[in-house]
Amino acid sequence: MSKPYSVDLRERAVAAVVENGLPHAEVVRLFSVSWASLKRWLLKRRSGQSLAPKTYRPGPHGAFGTPEARAALAAQLQAEPDGRLIDHCQRWQAQSGQAVSVATLHRARRALDWTHKKKAHRQRTRRSRAGDLAARPRRLKAERLGLRR
Repeated sequence: MSKPYSVDLRERAVAAVVENGLPHAEVVRLFSVSWASLKRWLLKRRSGQSLAPKTYRPGPHGAFGTPEARAALAAQLQAEPDGRLIDHCQRWQAQSGQAVSVATLHRARRALDWTHKKKAHRQRTRRSRAGDLAARPRRLKAERLGLRR
């Protein structure tokens, strides 16, 4: 999120319009602010409100926002490294009482630099069946036409 304009800049832009009588378009260009921001600041000034930016309340913390939660997830992943994400979600809910989605757990696992390696016996061969079968009809067709011997 970008930083709000400083109170000093806001006051100078409003003073340029109100006290010096500069047109809005010139103030927008001169101070590099948007037209909507200048309008909003002028409205606040007319109603007697402060030109200071609003303070925003932070939202709720994520499921794995604390170091303790990340450490607990790392321990859970260490305990069963080949577990599916859905199984880890269910285990997390049973342990902490907090339900998390598969996507949330996946992002947390990536943040921990946890990589899931498949077992060696489950790896596929490099050549696909379709590649081997696709080459044969071409050879047969070429032989029928007398191009190959």
